[in-house]
Amino acid sequence: MPFRLLFLSLLVHLCVCAAPISNTQTRVEVMAAQLVQEAKTLDLDGDIVIFYGDVVLLADRAHYNAESFILELSGHVAMIKDMAYASLGEQMKVDLKKDRAEMKSLFIMDYNSELWLRGKEAVRNKDLLTLSHALVSSCDIECPDWYLKFSSLDFNSTRQWMNVYNPVIYMADVPVLYFPYLGFSTNHKRRTGLLRPDIGVSSRDGIFYAQPIFIAPDPQWDLQITPQIRFSRGKGIYGDFRFVDTPHSRGEIKSGFFHSKRSFIDQYNLKNSSHYGFEVRYDSSSIFADEAGDNHDGVYVDITYLNDPDYLNLQARSASELANSSQVLSRFNYYYNTPQNYVGVYGKYFIDTSLSSNKDTVQSLPIVQLHHYQNRLFGWDALNYFADYRLTNFFSGTGKNIQMQELNAPLIFYTDFFDEYLKLSISENLYYAYAGYHNMPKSAEGNYYQMFRNYHKIDIYSDLAKKYGSVFHTMQLRATYNKPSFSSENGYMDPSVSILRSPSENMTLSSINYFYNDSDEFFYYRIAQPILYEKSDHRYADLEQEVRYRFLKNYELYTDLFYSYYQKGVTAATSHIKYSDLVYDIMLTHFYKTLNSSTTSDFFTLNATYRSESANDWYGEVAYDNLDSKMNRWGVGVHLFRHCWDLNLGIKDERRPILTSAGAQSVDNLVFYFQINLVPLGGFEHTYEQEF
Repeated sequence: MPFRLLFLSLLVHLCVCAAPISNTQTRVEVMAAQLVQEAKTLDLDGDIVIFYGDVVLLADRAHYNAESFILELSGHVAMIKDMAYASLGEQMKVDLKKDRAEMKSLFIMDYNSELWLRGKEAVRNKDLLTLSHALVSSCDIECPDWYLKFSSLDFNSTRQWMNVYNPVIYMADVPVLYFPYLGFSTNHKRRTGLLRPDIGVSSRDGIFYAQPIFIAPDPQWDLQITPQIRFSRGKGIYGDFRFVDTPHSRGEIKSGFFHSKRSFIDQYNLKNSSHYGFEVRYDSSSIFADEAGDNHDGVYVDITYLNDPDYLNLQARSASELANSSQVLSRFNYYYNTPQNYVGVYGKYFIDTSLSSNKDTVQSLPIVQLHHYQNRLFGWDALNYFADYRLTNFFSGTGKNIQMQELNAPLIFYTDFFDEYLKLSISENLYYAYAGYHNMPKSAEGNYYQMFRNYHKIDIYSDLAKKYGSVFHTMQLRATYNKPSFSSENGYMDPSVSILRSPSENMTLSSINYFYNDSDEFFYYRIAQPILYEKSDHRYADLEQEVRYRFLKNYELYTDLFYSYYQKGVTAATSHIKYSDLVYDIMLTHFYKTLNSSTTSDFFTLNATYRSESANDWYGEVAYDNLDSKMNRWGVGVHLFRHCWDLNLGIKDERRPILTSAGAQSVDNLVFYFQINLVPLGGFEHTYEQEF
C-alpha cells in the first residue's frame, strides 16, 4: 500500500512551515497591525502576515527574542504554501539557534490531493520531524468514511526515510487493517528495496505468498526477483530484467521456474513437475538509420518459450491475467525503409501448448521481403510499377524444410472518364513462385515446386456523394477482375504451402455506402460478391454483407454475414445489438462459423452495465456455447464510487488451461474478488479462487 505517497505532500508542507525563518539569505517580510520593538525583542499584534519565500504565515500575535533566537506565534497560527493550507493550532514555537520547532493541535489540508491531516503535536528538530496521535483522510472532515490513524510518525528529511507506528485503516470508525510498523523511503527516485508482497488464497494452490525484491543500481536498468510459495502446491522464483539502452529503445527479459509437489502432480495428473520458461521483449525505432534523414529502420522482438501453460498461470494471482490461448507466438521483425525501397526481415515461431510435443508444428523463420515502392514509369503519371520479393523458410522439429520464394511485379495504368466520375486502372502482373523441399517424408511426390503466372487485373470504380436535405450519402462502386494470361506450373505442391498472392480468374463486385445525418453516421452498408471462373466447383464464392445501423440515438445493430450458394446457407456471421446511454450499456453478440458444412463455432455473449444515480456501476457478463450447451464464462459485480473511495466486488467463472499426461485440458475457476481504493491513498485487494 503506497503510504509514501500519502504523507509526502502533507509532510513537505509541514517541514517548511516548521522552519519559517532561518539565518539564510531568504528575504523575510513582516506585516502587522501593531509593532512594538525594544532592545532585543519584537512584539507583533493583530493580523500578522509573514512572507518567507513562497510560504505565508498567519497569526494573531508574535514575539521574537533576538538574544535567544526564539520566535513564538500564537492565536490561530496558519500557513499557506502553493495549494496547501495548514492550521498549526494556537501556538507555535521556533528556536532558530537550535533549528527546532514545536506545534500543537495542528491541521493540514492539501487541495491538490484533497488530503487532510490532523495531529496532536508535531516537533521538528533540525532534519527530524515527529508527529504524534494523528489521522489522515480525504473524506468529509467532520465524519470521514475512511481515515488512517497512527500513534506516532518520524521523518528524517536528510535520509528521506519515514517510520509510521501502529497505522490502522478505519472504515466508518471500524478498524479494517492494522500494521504494527511501516518504514519506507520518501525518495522519488527508483531505489533498491522490497516491493509490496502479493498474498492470496486458492482452493487448489492453498495460501499464496510472493515477495518482490526490486534492484535498481542504475537509471538505465532494474531487476525484480520474486520468490513465491503456494503452500498446497510448491514453490518457485520469477525474475524480470528491464533496461533502456538508447533514448529510442527499451527491452525486458523475464524468466521463471516453479516446482510442484508430488502430491499435487498426482492429484491433477500433471504432465510436468516443473514449469519454466523465458520471455524477451525489445523494440527500437532506430538501429542503423539516421533519425534526422529520410531513411528509417526499426526492430521488434517478442519471444516466449515455455514448457507448459502453467509457466504463465503461476505468474498471476488472478485468473483474469492468464493466457487462454494454446498457441504461443514468438516474433522478430526488422525493417529498413527509404523513400524508394523497403527491406524487411521477419520470423515467427509457434508453441502449441495443447500438444505433448511441438516437433510437428510448422515454423516460418526467417522471412525476407524486398519491396520497391510504386513509382512512375518513364516519368508518365498514368503508368506506374512496383516490385515485391519474399523469401520464406518453413521448417519443423522433424527436420522437414521448405524454402519458398515469391516475386510479384505489376505494371499499372491509370485513367479516368466523365470528369473523374469513373476511374479505371489496368495492370499486368508478373508472379513467380518456387519452393525447394528438404528432408521431406517418403510420401512426397517431388523435391520442388515452380510456378510462373501472368495475369491481368482491371479495376473500375467510382466515388459518389450527394446531399438530400440533412442527409449526406457517399457511395463507392467497384468492379475488380483478375484474369490469368499465361501460366506454367510443374513439380509437387506440398499441402503445407499455400499460394495466396496469385489469384485464379475471378471478379469481385462491391459497393460501400455511408449515410450521415448532421455529420453523424447512422447507416453503413457494404456488399461484396466474388465470382469464380477457374478451378472451382461453383461459380459464386461467399456473398459478404456488412451492415451497421444506428437508430433512436442509443441503439446500434451490426452484422457481418457470409452466405454460401454452394452450401445454401450462412457459413460465418458476426452480429451484435447494442444499447448505450448515460445509465445503461448493454451488448448482445453472436458468433457463428461453419467449415465443410460442419458448425465449428456458435456462441453468444451478453455484457451489461448499469450506472445508478449514486454513480455506482453494476455489471455482468455471460458467454454461452450452443455447441456444448453450457456456459463458457459468466461474472457479476458492482463498482461503488464515492468522493474519497471506491469499491469493486464481484464473482466470475473462467476456464484455466493446464497440461496433463493425457494432453491439454482446462479447469473451471470460480473467482471471488474484492478491491477497495482509498483516494488518493491507494488500494488493496483480495481474491479467492475455487477450482473444479
